Amino acid sequence: MTRAVAALRAVCDGRWTDLRDVGEAQMALLRAQALRWLRPVGKFVEVTASVVAGGTLTSPIPAETCRRVATAIDRAARYGIFRPLCLTRAVALSQMLDARGITGHHIRVGVRRDGESFVAHAWVELDQLVLGDTSINTLSYVPLTSVSRKGTHATRTPQRQAKHQRSN
Repeated sequence: MTRAVAALRAVCDGRWTDLRDVGEAQMALLRAQALRWLRPVGKFVEVTASVVAGGTLTSPIPAETCRRVATAIDRAARYGIFRPLCLTRAVALSQMLDARGITGHHIRVGVRRDGESFVAHAWVELDQLVLGDTSINTLSYVPLTSVSRKGTHATRTPQRQAKHQRSN
């Protein structure tokens, strides 16, 4: 299915909210990618304190908003104008959650061994819930740290060991 057909089908089905969310997600991805390109190496994100109990999804409204935003980022990344790397997707998702007043989420970075080399991956977590990725995928990575976008006033403290539990 082409992008134009998918957009036309969404308009016919009355899913204006979905189209708006994907458009906003595409802009967030472009901003995150531009920051990655323009900032010097090591200045894109910063290490933050790991919090075992992050934000809390106390009501279904924030949980639904989180899922809707994560879906919009996923659609924009798959069908949009470029294919962003996982860190760019995680930063864009974090920005969109912040814009909606959802706090307590963390960008996690993990590694796994792939033959003779290491592979790194980034994703977003909120209250042990993986956003913008699958729990099955992230469980194959050993979390190293949590990071945040530079300039979000995160505290720089050593990471505490956290249990690697996820639900999807």
